[in-house]
Amino acid sequence: MREKKSRINWHNGFVSAMKLDLADNEKDLQYSKEYYLTGKHQRIDLLIIKNEKSAIIHNPIGAVFSKYNICEYKSPGDSLTYGDFFKTLAYTGLYLDEREIHSDHKISDYTMTFVREGHPYKLFGRLLNDGIIITKTVSGIYSLKNKLPFTTQVIVTSEVSGTDCPWLKCLTRRGTRQNLDNIVTITPALSKSNKTEADTIMDIFTSANQKLVKHEKEVDPNMCKAVNELFADELKEMEQRMKLIIADKDSLIADQNSLIADQSAIIAKLQAQLEQYAKNANNLQGTQ
Repeated sequence: MREKKSRINWHNGFVSAMKLDLADNEKDLQYSKEYYLTGKHQRIDLLIIKNEKSAIIHNPIGAVFSKYNICEYKSPGDSLTYGDFFKTLAYTGLYLDEREIHSDHKISDYTMTFVREGHPYKLFGRLLNDGIIITKTVSGIYSLKNKLPFTTQVIVTSEVSGTDCPWLKCLTRRGTRQNLDNIVTITPALSKSNKTEADTIMDIFTSANQKLVKHEKEVDPNMCKAVNELFADELKEMEQRMKLIIADKDSLIADQNSLIADQSAIIAKLQAQLEQYAKNANNLQGTQ
């Protein structure tokens, strides 16, 4: 069966993956998905704000983060163009303009992060021609310097370490057994709220990699069992919520039936009164 690409919300998965891969700094970071610039139609994919600028981010994908961090994400198959790059640069400038009243804010308080699955060869070629220096800091993470006002990095999820970014690596149509193993291994240690984020990514991964998941179920039934056990609590909560909804519905139906019965009794009483009035009227005419 052909997968319906339009049903996969990659951007939701991106936000969840960033939260999980940066979970060690959960208390240090605030996330704003699809942040709209004031009075404008422009939208930032993900805005990450450090509660304290001096907080140290442990994961290398956030090592360059400052106070305000603008993230641009491209879904698998989408290109990261020259225009996309400078559009995000413009958005970062507009966001800075919104905070201009804060005199303590500097250019160094803002960073740009671009996230894409494939290596952006064409973009890097054009930027190199512009005199921008591109350096690989760690596997899959590239620092862009010179002629740029903001600290800038590009994260290539197909190249980053599965140890550092297991969740970002799950945002792919080319999933592997290793991705599934990572999910099964890491998820049990997550907090309840982070398990919800993991559930989001698992839904996306299974939708985008149906053949792989089907194959793994056939060759290793224990894998399917392990995944079901991981989300047993969430499934139980969903079942309980559904029972409450059904109970509320049954209660509403019972109330409606009671109301109908009361109205029927009132109607029957009124009909009986009308019949009595008519009978009395006829008797009165007969005596005249």
